Amino acid sequence: MPLVVLIEPILPETDKLLQMGVSVLLTIAGGFLVWQLAVVIVSRIEKWVGRAAGQAEGGEQRAHTLGQIFRNLAMVLIVSGALIHILDILGWDVKPLLAGAGILGVALGFGAQTLVRDVIAGFFILVENQFSVGDLIEINGNAATVEDLTVRCTRLRDFNGFVHFVPNGEMKIVTNRSRGWTRIAVDTPIAAEENIDQALSVCRGVVVAMNADPAWKGRMLEPVDLWGIENMTGNEVLVRMVIRARPGADGPQSARELKRRLLVALAEAGVGTRTTREIFVTSLPAGAEERMGPRAHRA
Repeated sequence: MPLVVLIEPILPETDKLLQMGVSVLLTIAGGFLVWQLAVVIVSRIEKWVGRAAGQAEGGEQRAHTLGQIFRNLAMVLIVSGALIHILDILGWDVKPLLAGAGILGVALGFGAQTLVRDVIAGFFILVENQFSVGDLIEINGNAATVEDLTVRCTRLRDFNGFVHFVPNGEMKIVTNRSRGWTRIAVDTPIAAEENIDQALSVCRGVVVAMNADPAWKGRMLEPVDLWGIENMTGNEVLVRMVIRARPGADGPQSARELKRRLLVALAEAGVGTRTTREIFVTSLPAGAEERMGPRAHRA
């Protein structure tokens, strides 16, 4: 009885192979067209976000970051979809692959919860414009300048020059010191024994002169305001003046100039800004020096 061996061909027939090649090329071309369409849409979204931000500092950076996120997401989805469709054309059973991808995605989701939290937090930081590159922010009581902002973490540099990398999901309460305006209180201590009315008159004259000075008037959003006595202790009285300026160097520099003028004016008026301390020295009782021993002589 003749032995018949059936060998299944490795490659499909020529017609079917040609059809598969055409289908693969069409899939690649379709994926490329979809990618180009996604680039156009993302570019329009990026321009819209940039226009919405206007002239706000960091608006261009925020729009560029969002555009990069959407482009990367579109690339992953389009390439994955095209690859799965090509495998299906070549005769692969993609159902187990899809099921495995789903299980892998769930596993990665459980293992990368922190990463997902950081990315989501970074996305909302960018969308809501909570802070931008160059802003001075305060996190957990520490102030630092934002040097770089991504969807995963924020790079900060503090006053000492130290660089901090903070995951976006770790930021619970963020204080932005670079938005709108800032207010600085200047407290001048006046000795309690001085004439407080004279001290207030001198401070009022300094405030009026500084508000009229063109070199400083334009650097403040409002004239310097003399609030008056802020606090009283046994040795001194605090007189408070308030400066309202734009975020940046204008406020601190105006406060330093105001302190210098106050110091000079109060000294010229003879108003003491430092309290004197009285030290009472009494004689020791007879025999106390001997009882204290050598420590009394050293003292």
